[in-house]
Amino acid sequence: MSDTASGAASNAHAPGPEPLATLDRTSDVWPGEFVRVRGQRVFVRHVDAAAAFQAPAGARPLAVMVHGLGGSSINWTDLGQILAPSVASYALDLPGFGLSDPPADGDYGIEAFAEAVIGYLEILVAARGRRRVHLLGNSLGGAVAVRVAMARPDLVATLTLISPAFPDLRPRLRRLQFLPLSLVRIPVVGPAGFRLVGSAYPARQVESTFREILVDPDVMGPVRRRQAIDQAAARASMPWAPDALAASFNALVRSWIADLGAAHWSAARAVSAPTLVVWGARDLLVSSAVAPKVARHIRGSTLIVYEDVGHVAQMERPAAVARAVWELISHSA
Repeated sequence: MSDTASGAASNAHAPGPEPLATLDRTSDVWPGEFVRVRGQRVFVRHVDAAAAFQAPAGARPLAVMVHGLGGSSINWTDLGQILAPSVASYALDLPGFGLSDPPADGDYGIEAFAEAVIGYLEILVAARGRRRVHLLGNSLGGAVAVRVAMARPDLVATLTLISPAFPDLRPRLRRLQFLPLSLVRIPVVGPAGFRLVGSAYPARQVESTFREILVDPDVMGPVRRRQAIDQAAARASMPWAPDALAASFNALVRSWIADLGAAHWSAARAVSAPTLVVWGARDLLVSSAVAPKVARHIRGSTLIVYEDVGHVAQMERPAAVARAVWELISHSA
């Protein structure tokens, strides 16, 4: 069964006097480095501030965070920093996104992304001497995280899904704006247009994206906005970026249409890890009307729906999401 609420879960039972940090939207993005995962370079950011909080690094849970379509590891900056006193968080750029290299075989499907995440989890748990991590995914990253939890339950202690990109086949006019994503694969013209928009108008691009994924874009503040603009400008210089965006979008759409998205729902039913499903009631990209169905398919999951929140609750309401995530993690110990 699933529980539905309009606010965050309480952290009254969380151990320790100071399990979470306060929100600071003026900090730098997390540092990171390239990790070779199954033969390809994947960029991973980490916030592991044990020394600052006098907490033993080895004793804290590990969280791994997976971004959505067109996003990157910086989508998790605030959530990870709020969790930092109690959780060591790692956010990876999926192959072809952020700073990660594109997949050598050009496969941008959900299963291929899941294999990349599994490869990184194997490296992380071996390096940190752990058995499992707490896995979080947003949008496309949520669908990927479900496949990881299904395929490798031995690696996943808990699962948090934030507006996971599960099939919603009802007609919605707003989705027509995403059709041009397929056009960036047109030889010469498509990539050139992508680079022009990203390099000449990165601020306009970020503002447009923020309006689609956030109810109140102003909540991000000038520092987070500048960091997003810098990332958009950097992406414009990467020759594989247009193909990565279009190919992953097309693969996601195909996964929704094939057998009416049966593979998504089958994967959800196979999840055995304690799961938190988070949605924004005003999500413009994946309707919150799908949320109860996702929660029903994942046994024992808890559903939280935030009012006046869009597609990226971890960015729009990071403190509330952090409290809910910490309760899930602390109760699973």
